Amino acid sequence: MKKYLVFIVLLLTIILTLSTFLVACNDNNNDTVKEIKVVAPDGAPLLSLTYLFTEDVNYAEPYKVSYTKLPTADTLVASLMQKEADFAIAPINICALMYNNGSGYRFAGVSIWGIMHIVSSEESPTLESMKGEIILAFTKAGTPGITLRSVLQQNNIEFEELNSIDDEFPSNKVGILYQTDASEVASALRAGELDGVEIKYALLPEPVSTAIAGATSQKYTAKINLQTIWEEKNGFSYPQAGLIFHERLLENDKAFVDSFISYVKESTQWAYTNPFDAGDRAKNILESASIPNGTIVKNAVDAGRLPLDFKTAIESKAAVDSYLSIILNSTPTLINGKLPDSDFYYDPSN
Repeated sequence: MKKYLVFIVLLLTIILTLSTFLVACNDNNNDTVKEIKVVAPDGAPLLSLTYLFTEDVNYAEPYKVSYTKLPTADTLVASLMQKEADFAIAPINICALMYNNGSGYRFAGVSIWGIMHIVSSEESPTLESMKGEIILAFTKAGTPGITLRSVLQQNNIEFEELNSIDDEFPSNKVGILYQTDASEVASALRAGELDGVEIKYALLPEPVSTAIAGATSQKYTAKINLQTIWEEKNGFSYPQAGLIFHERLLENDKAFVDSFISYVKESTQWAYTNPFDAGDRAKNILESASIPNGTIVKNAVDAGRLPLDFKTAIESKAAVDSYLSIILNSTPTLINGKLPDSDFYYDPSN
């Protein structure tokens, strides 16, 4: 009996010891898991992360990556100001703003280039033909408004920014009337008018500008590609959005930073070579409100109007510098009143 009791005590001791060991191991594993948060705004820039959003990617241990789609650029800025995200896709001016205001974000590369187009009901629209007409635009203090105004200025087209559709302006100028966002512009085009005034010109991003033609019975099929005009005047493409990361990662997780940048490059290339699948996933899985469907995305990519092409910070530095210089000269508050210094551009070799 005594031997039996000794055996029971020994068995219980072993079980308790093993349980304690397993709990300790589990606790240790939980402690070593590193949560990485990635955010991106809804819209075309989301396409560069669609593959990573929708696939079960096998990241190196101990990293666990979570993805969040944010509805607007404003919600993106709010998240970045709180330093919640480890990585983010953001408009280029926001990338620079987050660095210049001390939020701690570094620039890793451009993921998508210029996607702004002027759509028109005219058969052969030009910048000159817009004189005396109203163009509906959006996001005055952001990439859309900056790009439109810069293109007009560089081509000696005078403009006036209107407060309402009824404002008068000289016939030798273009009247720019800003709407809240691209969806409001698209709504007016579907109606063919705004408050009883016919709309012949509007600024829209891809893939919305491709979608609007079918939605309006082919009325707004003509397009002026602002990227093409920009290249002719400046000698480089303008960067639309890029990848940033928080510098806190460089202390202990630099290898993962470099690895994740490669993942984003591959994901961007996947979207470019599989535009239908990328658009379909963005719409149906990510429930994008700004990406119509896979067919529209494929049509836009095939036509060269949706340039998904990842270039690292060092590869894209000249174009980004030049673009930010234009912003500094026109609306300096968008980048906190200065150009970012060289540390903004992440160089993995340093």
